[in-house]
Amino acid sequence: MGTTLSVLAPAKVNLSLHVVGRRADGYHQLRSLMVPVGLCDEIRLTVVSDRPGRIDLACDTPGIPAGEDNLVHRAARLFLERTETRSGLAIELRKRIPAGSGLGGGSSDAAATLVALDRLLGTARPASEIAAWGLELGADVPFFIYGRPAWVEGIGEVVTPLAEWPTVALVIACPTFGLSTAEIYRGYDAAQAAGVGPGASLTNLPSLTSIAKFTSGERPLRELLVNDLEAVAAEVHPELRFLKGLLMQLGAEGAVMTGSGSAMFGIWPTRAAAEVAAGKTRGRGIWAVAVETLNVSPAAG
Repeated sequence: MGTTLSVLAPAKVNLSLHVVGRRADGYHQLRSLMVPVGLCDEIRLTVVSDRPGRIDLACDTPGIPAGEDNLVHRAARLFLERTETRSGLAIELRKRIPAGSGLGGGSSDAAATLVALDRLLGTARPASEIAAWGLELGADVPFFIYGRPAWVEGIGEVVTPLAEWPTVALVIACPTFGLSTAEIYRGYDAAQAAGVGPGASLTNLPSLTSIAKFTSGERPLRELLVNDLEAVAAEVHPELRFLKGLLMQLGAEGAVMTGSGSAMFGIWPTRAAAEVAAGKTRGRGIWAVAVETLNVSPAAG
């Protein structure tokens, strides 16, 4: 065995998610305010010099693929190919971010793998190049490469990190089911075609210049909380409405679904208050955790 490096791969939440268009190739164009949070998977990578090109991946969670279907494996393979590296790798993945939740666990794992391998192998590739590779793996991967609160636009390729962001206490609650991103977007398109969807108005979207009003406290963060996909997801699984209502009942200043679901999160005034609410949520048999937003991801390059 050779050199080893362990990294944390954080989850994310979408404080705002607007669908602003659809490209000719069918990909949806988004504008989203995304922030990393302190709920992390852990990845341990070891260089194996006597197994050139071989990647062995082990995951501690049943049901998560450990072969080439895993984004960590695909990210590692992509990195070795693009850097023409002949070393082998042994990778251990410890999952803590629920799958199918809209928290970006798989994408974060892929990004952390790319950034960690750049450090481990001393290839010193610029973040912009690694982010471009990451986009081939998933739309959220470039955001995690930069690892800061950011506006994310297009299909995920345009990432504009914010200069500052306040530490915000959250409760993330996740039902027992995951949601299919493809299914949710098909439902969104069908609602739009029927004229019943929440079509985004570009003139009403928050701008980069207006974000200072939220970070300074001039405007409450709850005004940012919107997700154009939430209504569609709630039609598929009405339990999401109950979960959102529960968070509000327990004291959230505002609550919204993240990504294409199924996780909901709420904003709390303090970490202590969030911990109490998370405990009460778990007392109802619902997976929940209190976390804070991060200004810099532990895996960021």
